[in-house]
Amino acid sequence: MKGKKQDFKPLEKVKIIGERINKKLCDNRYFDTFRMSKFSKFSKTCLILFFLLLSASSPLFGGNLLGTLFSFYQTYQDVNMLLWLSGDIKAEKRFGEQAKWFINLTNKKEKNPETNRWVSSVFERLKPHFRDLGLNYNVTVIQGNEVNAFAIPGGSIFVYTGILKLVTSDDELAAVLAHELSHAERRHSLQILRTNAAFQLLLQKAVKNKNDRNTWGQVVGALTSLQFTREHEIEADTMGQERMARAGFNPAAQVLLWEKFVQKFGTGDKGLLKYLGTHPPSQERVERARRGLAKLQVAEQKDFSLSVNILANTKENLLQNSSFESDVKNINFPDAWTIKEGKSYPTSEVSLTGKKSLCLCAENQVKSVRVVSEWIPVSTSESYLLTGWMRSQDGSQKGSVGAEIYDKKKKLLGFIWPVVSKAPVSNNWTPFEGVFQPGSDKMKNLPPDTAFIKILLQNGPISSGEIWFDDLRLKKTATKDEPNLITDGDFEYTEGNGSPSGINGTTDSIARDLEKFRTGYASLLISPPIEKDIEIEFKPISTKDIPEKKNFKISWSYMGSDSINAQIKINSIQDGGKLLNLSEKKLLEKEFVAKPNLWENNSADFEFNLSNEERQRINSFSVKICTHMKEGQKLWLDNFVMR
Repeated sequence: MKGKKQDFKPLEKVKIIGERINKKLCDNRYFDTFRMSKFSKFSKTCLILFFLLLSASSPLFGGNLLGTLFSFYQTYQDVNMLLWLSGDIKAEKRFGEQAKWFINLTNKKEKNPETNRWVSSVFERLKPHFRDLGLNYNVTVIQGNEVNAFAIPGGSIFVYTGILKLVTSDDELAAVLAHELSHAERRHSLQILRTNAAFQLLLQKAVKNKNDRNTWGQVVGALTSLQFTREHEIEADTMGQERMARAGFNPAAQVLLWEKFVQKFGTGDKGLLKYLGTHPPSQERVERARRGLAKLQVAEQKDFSLSVNILANTKENLLQNSSFESDVKNINFPDAWTIKEGKSYPTSEVSLTGKKSLCLCAENQVKSVRVVSEWIPVSTSESYLLTGWMRSQDGSQKGSVGAEIYDKKKKLLGFIWPVVSKAPVSNNWTPFEGVFQPGSDKMKNLPPDTAFIKILLQNGPISSGEIWFDDLRLKKTATKDEPNLITDGDFEYTEGNGSPSGINGTTDSIARDLEKFRTGYASLLISPPIEKDIEIEFKPISTKDIPEKKNFKISWSYMGSDSINAQIKINSIQDGGKLLNLSEKKLLEKEFVAKPNLWENNSADFEFNLSNEERQRINSFSVKICTHMKEGQKLWLDNFVMR
């Protein structure tokens, strides 16, 4: 009996400890993210050491213990996905990927490229203004008549095509997406489900069999029909309205959005059945949105134009907050960037695009200044192009641009400088570019075991003073952006005197506006000091490589301080920059009317069709905006695209 008692104790200890750990995993006291991430790592190590010591002390029963160890480890793997209920980010990402797999499996993704492009373009403008939490927010459009959108744990947002039929502008769509992103950042679903015992039992069953569609269907059904508390909805409404305003959208669209829901579905049970009850419409939400507008000092409006730009081309950029405009955490440093060494800060005194750039200030030549981006997943089967702009205080400063490289366990492998290496930096804004590519040369290329990189900006070495960075873009070299023939048609860039680059016009009447814009961070403001005719011309477009009978489409956005008539003119230009002296060779004349405080989008088609004789004399064509304005009137233009 004594021997049997000794046989029983080690196994009993394993069982008891396993039960205690499992209990702690589900205990509310361990829901704190920081403590749980430490606990999960610590518990793994302790369990392995415990079993090794126990096996060493009882060699006669090693086989039983190893079997128990394997069984317990398997149990740990099963509940590991459940750790997201305690706040563990990695576990939440694993759970989110599994839930997303099931949603994509049981729904049809929207195939219309223009619809996906529209939703993605609005989403990408919003995303930098929400704390990422390491979840890499993403959006998917799925087919369905449901007037709904929802966020699931792990950072995935889903939008039904049904809701896209109700919203009729970028701003209203931004209100929908910002609301869901707010739920995601505040992790409202986690706060509800961590106390739901029935859901936890269902989830435990699901994670033990990842291919069980029935159980996962119930899990996903619980997520997509989750009813948030009144406090959660108030928080998502308030945060969403503030963040969409920061991203350049009109927060008044949230008022119109909730009014549409109330008018279409009502506020009773019948309405809630159609709108699932996940975000129940109510007049209270309308009034709360109005109060939010008052705080933001934005006027309410009822009419938003359909501003889906069919020419828009969402440019891939793997870098978050690449122009250093966003500081959601209010720590006086751009989101998604971290100071590794030295002194760095955002500044509005010097900028190329938008309101801010990032300054790296080396106070002496001994110590370099280093700033890094967030983790960027990369593949060694791809090459990546990094572009950007930099300038220095007086031309004597040196700068470097490269990357920290990491393996799949995020272990630092080293540094590479294929972009800029210890180079003098001009005191004028100067573009730079470089390619990260797989290869054996560790000084320039990505080693075979690279899984992540962090873009690295450096002032120095052996350099004192200030250098600035702005408008960084990282994309796969295989990605091809269809070019916009209008140079700087979004007015993001400025000449040395502060005027928008890429245009000619009356200098006392034009300027960049960093407060009102349709896309990006700036618009062109026309405001004459006296009543006069205004003519604004973009840089001429070369006809050298344009084929015969080429069809073009141009689109643009505009808004006025009051009703203002304007006209867009596109004409062929002869050698020497003169207009072709044939009225029938005007390529396009189209009038438009800018309405007060309302961004609108317009477009037009034209054909480039010239005789052989005319083509010999013509080398380009011009794009002009003509208008007559009174003193005090203002006209905003933005987002000119021609392809």
